[in-house]
Amino acid sequence: MSMSCGGRTETDSAGLFGEAARLDRAVLATPAWWRGSVPFGAGARLLVREDGSARGAIGGGRLEAKALAAAREVLATGRPRLLEFDLTQEQAAEEGMICGGRCAVLLQPLAAREDREALAAVAEAEAGGLTVVVVSVASEQAPRLLAFLPDRGLAGRPAEAGEAEQIEEAARLCLQEGAARFLPGPPPVVLDPVLARPRLIVFGAGHIAVPLVHLAALVGFRVTVVDDRADFASRARFPAAEQVVVSEVEGAFAHMTIGEQTYIVSVTRGHALDEEVAARALRTAARYIGMIGSKRKVGVVRDRLRARGFSEEDLARLHAPIGLDIGSETVEEIAVSIVAELIAVRRGRVG
Repeated sequence: MSMSCGGRTETDSAGLFGEAARLDRAVLATPAWWRGSVPFGAGARLLVREDGSARGAIGGGRLEAKALAAAREVLATGRPRLLEFDLTQEQAAEEGMICGGRCAVLLQPLAAREDREALAAVAEAEAGGLTVVVVSVASEQAPRLLAFLPDRGLAGRPAEAGEAEQIEEAARLCLQEGAARFLPGPPPVVLDPVLARPRLIVFGAGHIAVPLVHLAALVGFRVTVVDDRADFASRARFPAAEQVVVSEVEGAFAHMTIGEQTYIVSVTRGHALDEEVAARALRTAARYIGMIGSKRKVGVVRDRLRARGFSEEDLARLHAPIGLDIGSETVEEIAVSIVAELIAVRRGRVG
């Protein structure tokens, strides 16, 4: 499935399902399938409330406007709708969109009483940083939402035996591929993986960390801030952080689980601390390790790490000086360059 198009959006829907679980009625709009160039990307979702207001996005423009209009009908009837769009060059130009693909969007009615179990399971998985598959069964007679969790199976209203087996098999494929799947039915079924949000650990709570944490959380990272100074490492200073830890470097590494979806950034107040963070991070499976500093400082730290037994292959994992070269000068611009590099690594754009 190709997903490049002018105006494409990728939406972080963190908290969307938690809100849906608290609503009496709502509509969930999810891309069901797409071919060619479309205005949305993986993870695009739109929650439409009873009053017509919405959270999230599925590409904006006329496509989203039509989905919002149709959602009002779904709210009124309680029946799901599968909207198909042919975004040929001619039609797309008329709609003000430079696209050339085809797609379908499922509008699934949600009801608190019937769907709360599944919505709560998705919200809980999101909050815990786990991957889950949202399953929308677009039955005219009994539309329902299910959630598939690898360690628990299906949550939500029970399905028939054959249907449950088919859905579980498709959900496992979703998790393997990290991509949505569409079962044409009847009834049509959309399986939408809500992938675990990557974790970012920021060592150092100084001036660069403040905009860095805000921006990283904004683009979907679950952020932990670590500093041994309690007056710097505070919730008031970092409201967007998931965790703020007052600890020395050694103690922090001893009490944290660091895996392949963990990103580590060192922006501490000194060379020795940055070196210690880098040394301990290089002994983990962290996906990204970045260290701030001038070329001279980075050279000194690399030499000291070599002296501690780290190989050139180890040091190649260290992004230093940190961030993409965008000509950054201010604290905020440096934070932007760092987050840009995090995104590039996350999307597989930096080797």
